[in-house]
Amino acid sequence: MQVHTIHEIDCAVDVIEPAVVEAFLDAELSDDPMLADSIAALAAPLCAALRPRGVYKLFNPAICTLPPKYTEPAIKLVGTLAVLHGQDAYERMSEAEHTAMAVSTVGTDEEIASLRSELVHNDLDALLFDACLEALASLAADKLACAVAADAHERGLHRGSTLECGTGDFPLAMNKTLSFFVQTEKRLGLTADEDGAPSDRWSTWGVIGLYNETQKKRRGCAYCHNVRTCTIRKIGMTCHGRRTKKKAKAAPRA
Repeated sequence: MQVHTIHEIDCAVDVIEPAVVEAFLDAELSDDPMLADSIAALAAPLCAALRPRGVYKLFNPAICTLPPKYTEPAIKLVGTLAVLHGQDAYERMSEAEHTAMAVSTVGTDEEIASLRSELVHNDLDALLFDACLEALASLAADKLACAVAADAHERGLHRGSTLECGTGDFPLAMNKTLSFFVQTEKRLGLTADEDGAPSDRWSTWGVIGLYNETQKKRRGCAYCHNVRTCTIRKIGMTCHGRRTKKKAKAAPRA
């Protein structure tokens, strides 16, 4: 598999277990003895009608902190203008061999609206319908992540967890970048506003790191082969997000 290929993945879900849906509901609803049957009555037609799918693309990450542009640690995706901002993205991707941009969706707004009109008849139906969609979106994202894991395995690597846009300090606005690089409008019918708000509530956007299984988690100048010539160290910074400590001068002998 090539690093620069956009992979399209079938994320279809055959069955949504009621227990999965219940995780997206308020706890007091669990006292309803008919809850599992009510969930199944909505989940089954959703699985039959919707075909969740996803896309991902791999990039090579590189650390970029050189001032004045990068005053905080960030990750550049080599060969692109994309930069992943935020400490969360930095901590995950600074150790990665590859970074996967990954986006999944459960179906179009039109498909979901049609199903809602057909299946939702009261307030409880509305709650269960949305919870089923939440569960379906989560399961679809898991299937996409499994496809990335299989790709990683073929490369002798292992997959990390998904860092979703808008969680922690990883900006929601990154959705706009993901949309461009994995062609979400063309391939999934998804777009993102300038602030990153997705056109589809039932979609998952994020990045996933692929790691060398034998790599030791060492970070620091002492482990870098450029330690003697590094221009970043010369200006008092390091590429792992810390400023260098100047050695104290020895006190003059009496």
